[in-house]
Amino acid sequence: MSPWGLLWGSVVHRPYVYAFLACFLVFALRHLGVWRMLLFMLPTWVIAYACEYSSTRNGFPFGYYRYFDDTRTRELWISNVPFFDSLSFVFLSYFSFVLASALVGDVSRPVSRAIPWLGGVLMMLLDVVIDPVALQGDKWFLGRIYDYPYQGFYFGVTAANFGGWFFVGFVTQAFFLLVLRGSLRPVPRRFVLGAYGVYAGIFLFNLTMTLIIGDYRLAAASAVVTAGTLGAMAVGLRTRRALAQLSSREGSA
Repeated sequence: MSPWGLLWGSVVHRPYVYAFLACFLVFALRHLGVWRMLLFMLPTWVIAYACEYSSTRNGFPFGYYRYFDDTRTRELWISNVPFFDSLSFVFLSYFSFVLASALVGDVSRPVSRAIPWLGGVLMMLLDVVIDPVALQGDKWFLGRIYDYPYQGFYFGVTAANFGGWFFVGFVTQAFFLLVLRGSLRPVPRRFVLGAYGVYAGIFLFNLTMTLIIGDYRLAAASAVVTAGTLGAMAVGLRTRRALAQLSSREGSA
């Protein structure tokens, strides 16, 4: 099959990935514009792919793991890494970045050095729900795509994997802020609420898959992580908005 046919196969076999990627395109075009969207998207994909390629060979930064190439004739792979997997980090990092920016400052002026740290944590928390059910992909339509050489401590997932997700989130967002010049486009409050909704949707999609495969112990743990993360963020966003409104009233007094 041609590379274009394999790319189309990736879309057909992983529609949920491309649905979230479409959300990224809509939000990032509004927030960043075309060139800055590409400035976020392309380096993030390159960094994520390099990290996956590295981990499958020397264990950095996700720890050792391997992909099964059962779908190599049906979807696009680059060397020994399926294209859709590294591409997913683009929207995962972006929505974590937007919410981190909203929690510690202004989405249109992300100048705080705390943003990549918080963004990395928010992305890692997504993985706490994503990877344990992805590891059981043979029980749902994801398919059996990877495994570790040894059993991880959290439903089979290793601590190194969680650390790697934080690393990729931190590095990709820190790099974007490093090369960013000037402010981003102003966005209304509903933009942040929409980003929060997409971030929550990623959690809920994976939680739903966990319930479908009948792993209720994992589902309970993932529900706690989901509720705790989304609840803490909702409180933080509301507090940030209240402080901004107070500051605005004091400035106009």
